[in-house]
Amino acid sequence: MPPQLIFQELRFRVYRGPDLAAQGAALHAAFRRDTGDVLAGRVAVRFPAQGKRDEAWITAQRANGNLNEHRFAGEGGVRAEQSGEVITTSSAHYLASDGLVRGDEPVEVRSGKLTLRGPAFTLDPRDERLTIVGGANAVAGSP
Repeated sequence: MPPQLIFQELRFRVYRGPDLAAQGAALHAAFRRDTGDVLAGRVAVRFPAQGKRDEAWITAQRANGNLNEHRFAGEGGVRAEQSGEVITTSSAHYLASDGLVRGDEPVEVRSGKLTLRGPAFTLDPRDERLTIVGGANAVAGSP
């Protein structure tokens, strides 16, 4: 039996205990049962509001990762939106071991009439803290 499962128009939910932690969809996906590796295309994930944290959305053209190791990466254009702020970058990766999202490529953050750009970033989703790494450029005015 082949170790790979192929999905078209996949919809998924992730629970932490009884609580819904995330739900999303992928146009197509492949899962390797023997390694836990996953590849997906045109992915959209919604993280429901929790406590004081507002609902958040992340989309990526391509995603890959490993379910056993709890590591994931988005590529081909990644967009995150929460509380009226929009973050865009070419790629980003998440490691459950430290709970951080990192990007080693340029990032742009838009919030109202402010646009912030930098060469790399680290995001801590638990406290909604985004750190621009390597300097930043801020532009205020019409979006």
